[in-house]
Amino acid sequence: MLTRTIISLLQPIGIIWGGLLLLTAFLLHKRKWGLALATGGLAVYMSLIGGTGLAGWLLGGLEKEYVRGRYEDLPESDAVVVLGGGGEPSRYDAFGLALTGDGDRAIMGLELMRLGKGKTLVVGGSEYELDNGRRVESDLAATWFAAWGLTKAPVESLGPCDNTRDEAVKVLGLCTNRGWNSVILVTSAYHMKRAAACFRTAGVPVIPAPCDYKTSVGLEGKSGRVLVPTYQGFYKTALYVHEKVGWLIYRWRGWIDPEAAAKVRTPVE
Repeated sequence: MLTRTIISLLQPIGIIWGGLLLLTAFLLHKRKWGLALATGGLAVYMSLIGGTGLAGWLLGGLEKEYVRGRYEDLPESDAVVVLGGGGEPSRYDAFGLALTGDGDRAIMGLELMRLGKGKTLVVGGSEYELDNGRRVESDLAATWFAAWGLTKAPVESLGPCDNTRDEAVKVLGLCTNRGWNSVILVTSAYHMKRAAACFRTAGVPVIPAPCDYKTSVGLEGKSGRVLVPTYQGFYKTALYVHEKVGWLIYRWRGWIDPEAAAKVRTPVE
């Protein structure tokens, strides 16, 4: 406990938090009540976000909506669609691809293919403009899968996608051209509500297969709290805010329409 607290204090967030406490004490000593209230309030905010379970509780609220049982029980579909975000270009990593914190998406997609849940593996992702040209996350992932022989089924890259809406539109095109009736949608549990609604609004019948849980909803390790705020709480808060704001923007742009999405059903529903 003591060692973790010291280490946390030496991290950037811990240093800022500790500095705010010292500054607040100094301002109180000088009787500058207004400034002390401002710095003290900021320190309390940092404590709530980074030093308590508040961030996990908020993000966990999104994940709880998509807790499911055995993935072996999922119905078979025409394709397994893995949304982007699980990797990014890297100059020195194998296949030019570095897995991100959402890399579990790729693992889940491959496992579903191993279980025979899809006939085609479809991979999405963003395009990155680098010094030596452009790289597309889904192309890099497809190269990796093929080189290691991770699936015997066809692997389809969606090409450059700016957002989830782009991925939904491109998958809709595949469904229309190939006569697909249902696809299994793989993405992080916290992102599934927005992603599934976006795909269904576009007209794609999806079966959610959430993964990559970030909170105790899915993770089984002990959190081991310390008094000093750490980056994990801010990271979870950022994901939560991103999804909430993203939902509002998608609704505003017409990319999510609950009434339209409710009309899209898979054969097993």
